[in-house]
Formats: sequence, structure tokens, C-alpha cells
Amino acid sequence: MNLLASDRAMAFAFAGTFAALNALADPILLSLQGLGLFGTLMSLAGVSAVIWFALFAVLRIACEPEALETRAAEWRRADAFVLVSILALALFPAPWPATMAVFTAGAWLIATARDGRSRRVALVLLALTGPLLWGRVILTLFAPLLLALDGQIVGALAGTQATGNTVGFVGNGAHFIIGGPCSSVHNISLAILLWSSIVALLDLRVDRPLIVTAVVAMAGMFALNIVRLTAIAYFPADFDSLHLGTGATLFSWAGLLLAGLIVGGGAYAAIDRQR
Repeated sequence: MNLLASDRAMAFAFAGTFAALNALADPILLSLQGLGLFGTLMSLAGVSAVIWFALFAVLRIACEPEALETRAAEWRRADAFVLVSILALALFPAPWPATMAVFTAGAWLIATARDGRSRRVALVLLALTGPLLWGRVILTLFAPLLLALDGQIVGALAGTQATGNTVGFVGNGAHFIIGGPCSSVHNISLAILLWSSIVALLDLRVDRPLIVTAVVAMAGMFALNIVRLTAIAYFPADFDSLHLGTGATLFSWAGLLLAGLIVGGGAYAAIDRQR
């Protein structure tokens, strides 16, 4: 039996990654159709850099050379059935079954893990379901409350009237609506995913300072999204840019830099603390 077939952590890591890519097929294909190959590469195929980094982390952990030589875990009786189920869900022509496949891979692996590498792969796969699945579920269930919270904060900062998730522009009497994709929930889920990926990739022990780091990263990403929405209220002429254009892209990269600095600083301190 070859190494891939004998290593269950690697098998579930590849299955989960395949499912995640299928869940992201819509934005990737839309980018290819609308932007071409070069534009797609420049825009990361319409997918957050954090998600791409998380997929890299899953495969990197699964392919650790020392782990492959010494820690290939034994297969359980139900593993083959679960893997086939994951692949079947991933091949449905819709994103929801594929996201459930990612969750299934992570949940099964962490429930049955006997080694640290499997738990680390599972941690990242489960965190991936934040932006892919659970963030959307939370918004579906609590959208009026969560979007209204964003709206009230932005309205207070901009000094304009806000009704629910409808916020007035400064100066012209018009208004804009904060929709689900602009909710701070999305940014928070990306902060959790980045934190989980770095913790798993570096094989850090989760202690109190690392938990505080995660909370600070979530707060930072929440605040940055509020700043972007407030900028939209202040500069209605730049709505298109700040909503989906160059301004939105700059804020996206700023969020990645902010979260990276916070999580990276916390991870650096953890490495020194846990030696």
C-alpha cells in the first residue's frame, strides 16, 4: 500500500481541500469569465487570501515529511465510507453540499484523531467552514440584528440617520443598504480562520495569550469593516470603489495585513513562550 493510501490524515486533508475548492468554484469561474487569467490571478480568483493560506496550511501539515515517515495513523473501519461521502457531496453542482463536505472532513478527523497532525488538519478544515458555511448560516438566522448593529454603529460614526441596516450618506440625503456580504461577520470569520491556520501550521499549544490574540484579531477586523462602511457614508461619490472596486480591494488587503500582524505577533510570542 502506498504512502498516500496508508496515511488517513493526508487522505482527509486532500478530500477536504478538494471539497473547499468545489465550494469556491462560483467566484473562481466568474473571475475567469470576467477578468481573464491575468486578472483572476491578480484578484486571487475573487477568494480571500486568508482562505488560500488556510488551504495551503492544510496540505502543508498533511505533507510534513517527518510525520509521513513516523506517524501514519491506522485506518478506521468507517473511514472509507466517510471519504466517499465527502467526495460525493463535493461533486454536487452547488456550493452548500461542498461546504458540508469540508465540515464533515474536519469533524470526522478531529473526532477520531489519535495524533497531533490529524487534529491540526481538522482544526483548519473546521475553521474553513466559518467563511464558507457558518458565517452564512449565522447571517441567514440573525441578519436583521447583525446588519442593524453594523448600521447603527456606522450611522453614529458618520453622524447620519440609520434605520436597521439602511444608513444615510453624509450631505446628500440619500442612503445605502448594508447587505450580507458587507457584514462584519465575514471579516470576523476570516480572522478566526487565519488564527487557526497559523496556530495549526506552527503546532502551537492554545493558551490564554493565544486566545486573547484571536479576540484582538477579530475585534481589529470588525473595526476595519466599520471604517470601510463609514467611509462609504462619508464619500458617496466613491461608493462603487469602496463597495466592490479598488477601494474595497485596498481595504481587503489592509484587513489581511492587520490580522496578519496581530496573529503573527501573538504566534511569535507563543513560540518564545512555549519553548
